[in-house]
Amino acid sequence: MIAFASAEAQDVAPYLASLARFCDSGNLVAGWERRPGGNHPNGWGVAWRVGDEMRMVKSGKPAATDPLLSDVRARTDRFIGHVRYASNPETVCAANSHPFQALGVTLAHNGTFYGKIGAEGEARKVSDTVVFLELLEDRWMERSLEGLSETIRGILSDRALVGEYSAANLVIAAGDRMFAFRRYQRNGDYYTLYLKSGEGLTVVASQPLDADPGGGSSRTASWSTFRRAPPAPSRSPCPVNAYGSASRCPRRPRRRSAS
Repeated sequence: MIAFASAEAQDVAPYLASLARFCDSGNLVAGWERRPGGNHPNGWGVAWRVGDEMRMVKSGKPAATDPLLSDVRARTDRFIGHVRYASNPETVCAANSHPFQALGVTLAHNGTFYGKIGAEGEARKVSDTVVFLELLEDRWMERSLEGLSETIRGILSDRALVGEYSAANLVIAAGDRMFAFRRYQRNGDYYTLYLKSGEGLTVVASQPLDADPGGGSSRTASWSTFRRAPPAPSRSPCPVNAYGSASRCPRRPRRRSAS
């Protein structure tokens, strides 16, 4: 899972390449089998902002070998990408690939919900994340950092709704705002989330990316790990943090030509 928010439009191609690598060799829980097509081969999806809307492309094929992934061409200031390891391989299809959208909210998720959310997903033959997103969109009345925090905490504290969920690692886009959240019940070394923030660009990823869009090194030491409990919002010029917002990123000042 990868997301970025930037002050100026970025080429998404390097992030698509990272998704292909995650598909082929991304982290797995100890004991999980490597499936045909890679470590996370059960579909992929990307969403990026164009004007006031988020466009999406999704597939049920492995990102590492799907030519549709390389066909995506975009420059944007808001991006979400995801590759899937399906808890139930019978559900693999483009429609069940992340991210998902509901009434202006775009969301990608690492983890599995059980309880009433999981049961409804099975009954409707949709991802449990779809049911979670619909509930989140309905309850998230105040579209703010504080409102999101309260809404997610309320849902996750209701065991009847979510059961003994594995993790709720989320990236969420709503309007010009982006948020990221990490919460896990088990396998904390797998359900990771990292943050890297620089001038006018903040990237969140489930594991550190091999290289920055500009070609520089992005080794683990340069990435911050999201703690399990939400930290204070980042003070980066373009923050995406646990319950952190990436709205109203300041634009870089334009250099004046010498006269």
